[in-house]
Amino acid sequence: MLKILFIAWLLIINFGCTDIAQGTFHSNKLVSSKGEKVFVNSINWGVSDDHQLSIISKDRLRLKDRKDTIGAVYGLDPFIYQFKHDTLTLFFYDHVSYKIADDLNTITVLYKVVSSSELLVFKEKTYRSTEYFSIPKKAN
Repeated sequence: MLKILFIAWLLIINFGCTDIAQGTFHSNKLVSSKGEKVFVNSINWGVSDDHQLSIISKDRLRLKDRKDTIGAVYGLDPFIYQFKHDTLTLFFYDHVSYKIADDLNTITVLYKVVSSSELLVFKEKTYRSTEYFSIPKKAN
Protein backbone atom coordinates (compact mmCIF):
# COMPACT_ATOMS: atom_id res chain seq x y z
CA MET A 1 0.00 0.00 0.00
CA LEU A 2 2.85 2.38 0.86
CA LYS A 3 4.45 1.62 -2.49
CA ILE A 4 1.25 2.56 -4.36
CA LEU A 5 0.97 5.84 -2.44
CA PHE A 6 4.59 6.65 -3.21
CA ILE A 7 4.08 6.01 -6.93
CA ALA A 8 0.90 8.12 -6.92
CA TRP A 9 2.79 10.92 -5.16
CA LEU A 10 5.56 10.77 -7.80
CA LEU A 11 3.01 10.95 -10.61
CA ILE A 12 1.31 13.98 -9.05
CA ILE A 13 4.62 15.76 -8.54
CA ASN A 14 5.82 15.08 -12.09
CA PHE A 15 2.59 15.54 -14.05
CA GLY A 16 0.18 17.40 -11.79
CA CYS A 17 1.39 20.91 -12.48
CA THR A 18 1.27 22.41 -15.95
CA ASP A 19 4.55 23.90 -17.04
CA ILE A 20 4.40 27.19 -18.96
CA ALA A 21 6.24 25.61 -21.88
CA GLN A 22 3.32 23.19 -22.22
CA GLY A 23 0.77 25.98 -22.11
CA THR A 24 -1.86 27.03 -24.62
CA PHE A 25 -0.36 29.16 -27.40
CA HIS A 26 -2.44 31.67 -29.38
CA SER A 27 -1.38 33.81 -32.33
CA ASN A 28 -3.38 36.34 -34.34
CA LYS A 29 -1.83 37.62 -37.58
CA LEU A 30 -2.33 41.23 -38.63
CA VAL A 31 -1.33 42.28 -42.16
CA SER A 32 -0.95 45.86 -43.40
CA SER A 33 -2.09 46.97 -46.86
CA LYS A 34 1.60 46.84 -47.88
CA GLY A 35 1.95 43.21 -46.71
CA GLU A 36 3.80 43.80 -43.44
CA LYS A 37 2.88 41.09 -40.91
CA VAL A 38 2.77 41.38 -37.15
CA PHE A 39 1.51 38.77 -34.70
CA VAL A 40 -0.32 39.16 -31.40
CA ASN A 41 0.97 36.14 -29.49
CA SER A 42 0.11 34.81 -26.07
CA ILE A 43 0.73 31.72 -24.01
CA ASN A 44 -1.51 30.66 -21.14
CA TRP A 45 -0.73 28.07 -18.49
CA GLY A 46 -1.93 26.86 -15.13
CA VAL A 47 -4.78 24.61 -14.14
CA SER A 48 -7.31 26.86 -15.87
CA ASP A 49 -4.94 28.80 -18.17
CA ASP A 50 -5.13 31.63 -15.64
CA HIS A 51 -1.54 32.81 -16.18
CA GLN A 52 -0.63 34.62 -19.38
CA LEU A 53 2.30 36.21 -21.21
CA SER A 54 1.57 38.29 -24.32
CA ILE A 55 3.63 40.06 -26.95
CA ILE A 56 3.21 41.77 -30.32
CA SER A 57 6.03 40.67 -32.60
CA LYS A 58 7.08 40.09 -36.18
CA ASP A 59 7.96 36.54 -35.08
CA ARG A 60 4.94 34.24 -35.58
CA LEU A 61 6.14 31.79 -32.93
CA ARG A 62 7.44 34.21 -30.30
CA LEU A 63 6.52 32.88 -26.81
CA LYS A 64 5.42 29.47 -28.15
CA ASP A 65 8.35 27.68 -26.53
CA ARG A 66 8.96 30.38 -23.92
CA LYS A 67 12.54 30.77 -25.09
CA ASP A 68 12.35 34.55 -25.42
CA THR A 69 9.99 36.28 -23.00
CA ILE A 70 11.90 39.57 -22.82
CA GLY A 71 9.49 42.42 -23.49
CA ALA A 72 6.36 40.32 -22.94
CA VAL A 73 3.60 41.58 -20.69
CA TYR A 74 2.30 39.34 -17.89
CA GLY A 75 -1.37 39.13 -16.96
CA LEU A 76 -4.78 38.31 -18.33
CA ASP A 77 -6.30 40.90 -20.68
CA PRO A 78 -3.27 43.24 -20.66
CA PHE A 79 -4.94 45.43 -23.30
CA ILE A 80 -7.60 45.46 -26.00
CA TYR A 81 -6.58 46.15 -29.56
CA GLN A 82 -8.03 47.29 -32.86
CA PHE A 83 -6.36 47.00 -36.27
CA LYS A 84 -7.88 49.20 -38.93
CA HIS A 85 -6.44 51.06 -41.95
CA ASP A 86 -2.85 50.06 -41.10
CA THR A 87 -3.23 51.46 -37.58
CA LEU A 88 -2.90 49.23 -34.53
CA THR A 89 -4.51 50.85 -31.52
CA LEU A 90 -3.86 49.42 -28.06
CA PHE A 91 -6.32 50.37 -25.30
CA PHE A 92 -5.11 50.25 -21.69
CA TYR A 93 -6.86 50.85 -18.40
CA ASP A 94 -5.21 53.50 -16.20
CA HIS A 95 -1.75 53.51 -17.81
CA VAL A 96 0.20 52.12 -20.76
CA SER A 97 1.72 48.91 -19.45
CA TYR A 98 3.27 47.59 -22.67
CA LYS A 99 5.13 48.98 -25.69
CA ILE A 100 5.92 47.10 -28.90
CA ALA A 101 9.67 46.55 -29.20
CA ASP A 102 9.78 45.63 -32.91
CA ASP A 103 10.10 48.40 -35.48
CA LEU A 104 7.07 48.43 -37.74
CA ASN A 105 7.43 50.05 -41.16
CA THR A 106 3.89 50.30 -42.54
CA ILE A 107 1.84 49.89 -39.37
CA THR A 108 1.20 52.87 -37.11
CA VAL A 109 0.83 52.06 -33.41
CA LEU A 110 -1.31 54.17 -31.08
CA TYR A 111 -1.40 53.70 -27.29
CA LYS A 112 -4.58 54.94 -25.61
CA VAL A 113 -5.40 55.06 -21.91
CA VAL A 114 -9.10 54.65 -21.15
CA SER A 115 -11.25 54.89 -18.04
CA SER A 116 -12.76 51.81 -16.39
CA SER A 117 -16.19 52.55 -17.89
CA GLU A 118 -14.67 52.94 -21.39
CA LEU A 119 -12.72 49.71 -20.91
CA LEU A 120 -15.96 47.87 -20.11
CA VAL A 121 -17.45 49.12 -23.38
CA PHE A 122 -14.38 47.92 -25.29
CA LYS A 123 -14.46 44.54 -23.50
CA GLU A 124 -18.07 44.09 -24.54
CA LYS A 125 -17.09 44.93 -28.11
CA THR A 126 -14.51 42.12 -28.09
CA TYR A 127 -17.41 39.67 -27.77
CA ARG A 128 -19.71 41.28 -30.36
CA SER A 129 -17.44 43.03 -32.85
CA THR A 130 -14.98 42.06 -35.53
CA GLU A 131 -12.93 45.23 -34.93
CA TYR A 132 -11.88 44.97 -31.26
CA PHE A 133 -9.95 42.07 -29.77
CA SER A 134 -8.72 40.86 -26.42
CA ILE A 135 -5.77 38.56 -25.83
CA PRO A 136 -6.17 35.80 -26.69
CA LYS A 137 -8.62 36.68 -29.44
CA LYS A 138 -12.14 35.59 -28.49
CA ALA A 139 -14.22 33.69 -31.00
CA ASN A 140 -17.15 35.75 -32.28
